[in-house]
Amino acid sequence: MRALNKAWRLAGTALSFMVFGLGALLLAVPMSLNRLLPGPPARRARRGQHLVHLAFRLHLAIMQGLGVMRCQVSGGERLNRPGQLVIANHPSLIDVVCLVSRIRHANCIVKASLRHNPFTRWPVAGAGFISNRDPVTMVDESVRWLRQGGSMVIFPEGTRSEPGQLARFQRGAANIALRADAVVTPVFIHCSPATLTKGTPWYRIPTRRFTVSLRVGDDIDLTPFTGTALPLAARRLTEHLQHRFSEETHRS
Repeated sequence: MRALNKAWRLAGTALSFMVFGLGALLLAVPMSLNRLLPGPPARRARRGQHLVHLAFRLHLAIMQGLGVMRCQVSGGERLNRPGQLVIANHPSLIDVVCLVSRIRHANCIVKASLRHNPFTRWPVAGAGFISNRDPVTMVDESVRWLRQGGSMVIFPEGTRSEPGQLARFQRGAANIALRADAVVTPVFIHCSPATLTKGTPWYRIPTRRFTVSLRVGDDIDLTPFTGTALPLAARRLTEHLQHRFSEETHRS
């Protein structure tokens, strides 16, 4: 029975990746139509982000229906607020899907290469996701988006972390939070058993169905980090975030 269950989950994982790629290609149609609808670029971006949100919800439903995974959320009512910067750790490839599926209009910082990937170029462009090609432009665009009342998701590690470890946080998230005076909400993500981690191929599945748990924490008060020069404030806030997420990682 265990061998049969593993074979089923392996087939389900393969099917999930195929569906994800096909879905990303199919999004080209509504994203193209969205460009033709009236409204300023920010409004079109929000519509595109909502399409990505719905697509990710559907993808999660498929994966859970196949018995590949479970997604659990605690404190989800604290999400979806104007000008909210959601900061999360990044243990697995699928946690991006889990988090964005819970936020109706989420902007993200993405690798510049995703704008040229045939599977991701339409969702990335249509949702107005911000490229990391130029750090200065990336920060400026993120601050502008938050000041306009938009929501953002940032992974300060910049890449997936090793199982049970937390990569060193970059200061970009802290700079954006302080400059935008954003509502900063931490989301602690735990994946058990570990899967789809950095450097792990998709077909190396765990011994049982995995669970991605998202715990939405209380907002982080930025007051203790203001009143000093931005570089120093950003460094202190980054250290605070690193410490808080490290504690949560060791507790999991």
